[in-house]
Amino acid sequence: MEHGSNLPQVESNHRSLVQPCNLDDNWTHVESFLTTAARLTHCSCPTNGLRRMTRFSPDGTAYRLEGSAQLPPVVLCHGVGLDLHMWEAQVNALWGRFQILRYDMLGHGETPAQPGVTGIGAFSQQLFNLLKYLEMGPVSLVGFSMGGVTAQHFALQHPTLLRQLVLMNTVYRRTADELAGVRARLELTDKEGLTPIADAAVRRWFEPTFVEKNPQIIATIRRRLLSNDVGGYLTAYRVFVNADDEIGDGLNQVTCPTLVLTGELDSGSTPQIAQRMITDLKTGQLIVFEGLRHMAPVEDPDRINTALLSFLK
Repeated sequence: MEHGSNLPQVESNHRSLVQPCNLDDNWTHVESFLTTAARLTHCSCPTNGLRRMTRFSPDGTAYRLEGSAQLPPVVLCHGVGLDLHMWEAQVNALWGRFQILRYDMLGHGETPAQPGVTGIGAFSQQLFNLLKYLEMGPVSLVGFSMGGVTAQHFALQHPTLLRQLVLMNTVYRRTADELAGVRARLELTDKEGLTPIADAAVRRWFEPTFVEKNPQIIATIRRRLLSNDVGGYLTAYRVFVNADDEIGDGLNQVTCPTLVLTGELDSGSTPQIAQRMITDLKTGQLIVFEGLRHMAPVEDPDRINTALLSFLK
């Protein structure tokens, strides 16, 4: 594993030494931003990214392109059941230094589901189509959870379109035991819908003390999960469960600089899985954040943003 000299230092057990932040203060700022953003108009043509508004590509992908086109481009890809709004704290941190593209993946947020989606390739192709439409690339690609799986597939299919890669709280070459949990959740959703999954996600994604101290954030995440179309969610989650069959050990073909991030307590995207990525990557760097679970970009955006700003160029 390589350690970039400008990255937060990592102890021998891979725990980040960056100090935790005041989450309540940070989220107050994000909520104010969300209130302003919600008033913006929708339209369907490309943008130079100087205003924060949701737009739509010809194939229906909802996206926001923010910041000057003269700045280095960064693309943010969210996780299953979420949408582009999960990145608000990261957009605030990257603003002014990068041109930022974030979008709703197929069947999420304001992007409709597509018929016949059976594999991660459809989600990777969605990103390729969006970049082609916006005439962007090469880019730095940041993928969270299922977005990280999409980013891996994209890196294999379109290496010339990537400058850097960030794989955040995501999965790779899962063992049978690691797959058992996601398969059980897929079956539960198929039988009982989204409510039990949303409740379980909160418990997996956040530390109990965070849940107790930040009820508004938890309520927002839970509403987002429950608002998904069940059919679209099942399609995406089934793709997430089976994605290893398409990607295999593909990270050993990735040559661009790659940063792997996860939480010490992330039960689905474990430090062991992150180390597996580092083993296969040619130029990989790893940070495991002490005390964090799955939803690290929301639970402790200061530490995540520090790592991103140190790595992205």
